[in-house]
Amino acid sequence: MKPILFFDFDMTICRDRFWRSLGAYDYDRIQTMISVDHAAMFEEWMRGKWTSEEINRFIANHLDIPYETLWDAFVTDAKTMYVAPETLERVAALRDKFHTVLVTINVDSFGRFTVPALGLDAYFDRIDNSSDHGRFKYDDDGALFADLARELAAPITDSFLFDDSPRNCEVFAKLGGTACQVDNDRTVVTYLDQLIERVD
Repeated sequence: MKPILFFDFDMTICRDRFWRSLGAYDYDRIQTMISVDHAAMFEEWMRGKWTSEEINRFIANHLDIPYETLWDAFVTDAKTMYVAPETLERVAALRDKFHTVLVTINVDSFGRFTVPALGLDAYFDRIDNSSDHGRFKYDDDGALFADLARELAAPITDSFLFDDSPRNCEVFAKLGGTACQVDNDRTVVTYLDQLIERVD
């Protein structure tokens, strides 16, 4: 029974953002709109209640940016998010000893554009996105982690989570797993190198 390596995406293995190619002025306006002015709507988007087309149309109407310009930038940025090759190399090196699961609080464009463009399914045995089922990692005391471990017949007590969110890490640790909180000093590569040394 192989344990699981759970990987977060945003700010853990990737730091890129949607609409970054529009330039700083429009990017900042959009970020303020979705994270401050309409934060509840943005959360609903990550729970699958809105499509990316609907969100981009909403932003275009409110910020007076042509929809086509906004949408083209959004799709381009979703397809060109950067994941360091050294991260994926280490994930691949551990697949014979662990299930590798990418579990992300994200929007519908992740599965539609990002995953196929980056070939992420070649590195992860399973990709779980909140917009597909409406559940966040911390909902119901981490029930998502427990359900995935059960489906894969994997011992969660021997499993690891790599995530930048203190809340997600706390929930996972309470389930008995090892939470590795990623930040500027403790990168996912740092953690994976330590794990590779332990299991070799």
